[in-house]
Amino acid sequence: MMLLADAIHMHASQNPDKTAIFDDERQISYAELYHGIKLAANELLTIEDDLEADDIPLVGLLMNNSVAMIEYFLAATKTGMCAAVFDPKWSDANLIEVINECEPRVLVIDMEFNARIPHIPDSTRVIIVDAGEPRSLTRKEAEPRRSSTEDSLFYMGYTSGTTGRPKGYLRSQRSWIESFAYAHETFVHDAGDHVLAPGSLVYSLTLYACIQTLYIGGTFHLTRRFRAECVLETLATHAVTHLYLVPTMFEALYKAFTASDSVPGLPTVRSLITSGDKWSPESKRKVTEVFENAGLYEFYGASELSFVTVLDPEGNRYKPDSIGKPFAGVQVSIREADHTEATEGTVGQLFVKSPMIFAGYYGSEAETSQVVHGEWATVGDLATRDSEGYVYLVGRKKNMIISGGLNIYPEEIEKLLLTLDAIEEVIVVGVPDVYWGQKVTALIKLRMGSEVSDDEMVSLCRHELATYKCPKEIIRVDAFPYTTSGKISRTKLYELLKIKI
Repeated sequence: MMLLADAIHMHASQNPDKTAIFDDERQISYAELYHGIKLAANELLTIEDDLEADDIPLVGLLMNNSVAMIEYFLAATKTGMCAAVFDPKWSDANLIEVINECEPRVLVIDMEFNARIPHIPDSTRVIIVDAGEPRSLTRKEAEPRRSSTEDSLFYMGYTSGTTGRPKGYLRSQRSWIESFAYAHETFVHDAGDHVLAPGSLVYSLTLYACIQTLYIGGTFHLTRRFRAECVLETLATHAVTHLYLVPTMFEALYKAFTASDSVPGLPTVRSLITSGDKWSPESKRKVTEVFENAGLYEFYGASELSFVTVLDPEGNRYKPDSIGKPFAGVQVSIREADHTEATEGTVGQLFVKSPMIFAGYYGSEAETSQVVHGEWATVGDLATRDSEGYVYLVGRKKNMIISGGLNIYPEEIEKLLLTLDAIEEVIVVGVPDVYWGQKVTALIKLRMGSEVSDDEMVSLCRHELATYKCPKEIIRVDAFPYTTSGKISRTKLYELLKIKI
């Protein structure tokens, strides 16, 4: 099994002048990228004398999207260290709390964030980076002596925090490298592809798309931040073949596309790969307008589980309400409360077995044991499966509303309301209520220039759902609070609702 940084080394040796990364300002060859990785690796290894042979120190990265961030990430993996990726959008208090909790041996930060961390643990060495400046060629660039293995923990990401404080989750190199092979089989990636993932590298989908592209020798298009007009320009200028994005990004991209007179179409994109919230029928229709030759791949997964299922272009035509079939290399089990296998069409808890499952939560064996059960793992999501093997997500256990003593899964109501063309986004929550316990409340964001009455929404719900599932209150919002990964943040939403109440 070829390790992550070793693959970059191989491409740098075999195709040194091939473009590895396009960013907003320049293009980086594989030879230049590997040179930068070696420089960063030797910089990290100034702490080498303090390390035990089996020590896996954390390298904290507090950086905006940049080539330097990618170099330091891969340098950490090359030297047997574990890159902990911190989100610049966290509050200062939250950021300091996380750093004090994990005490990284090295903290690499962009210059603009230096003032945000006034007190750093004494055991942490700080490297301040000006991402806009090229690395000095006079720095040491020998091959680092310390190395990693396929079972080394190389990455600590953080759960997106839609329902609570983000938790650090750990991954081995093996878990990602295994997934690269399965993703190649599903999404048909190869070294000739140009891949664009315009989200933050803090978001695991973007980071994964970047590292997987470089691992196979493709070309990754890096954006400093998501701007729909800039993404559209990149798609029109370069022969991008694979595009990773979440539904909210696509909606912004669609608006920019329809407002532009200079972009007739985007025929080079073959695969549109997405995760997060389920796409509405209206959004799926729009895809064919923008990407005439692209297949839509919606995958369901979790930080802890990696890929679980995928709804490919055929499934989108045939079973659009499902979350697809198990991803390559994945076994899915839907279980009753007594852990027996649920029959077809019966709701049960979804368990996953695959080589891509995470290694555990940082510093919390108790929380890890709630997810990992022997060779199987679950994040508590509830699902059913039909006779053809398609899986349907009923709801997330943690989102369940209990109203009048009855269990209600908000995802069912959200999916129904999204069939109304006027609704762009919706989220259903349980608001504390003296009589009901929790009152079913729908928050909706309308498409620009569209309108729908409360009576129309309630009538649709009463026609399609049990009466107790119908929203008892509908609130219109101009915008939702989002996590870094582009999902609606339930934590922030509940805070806003408390203010409203």
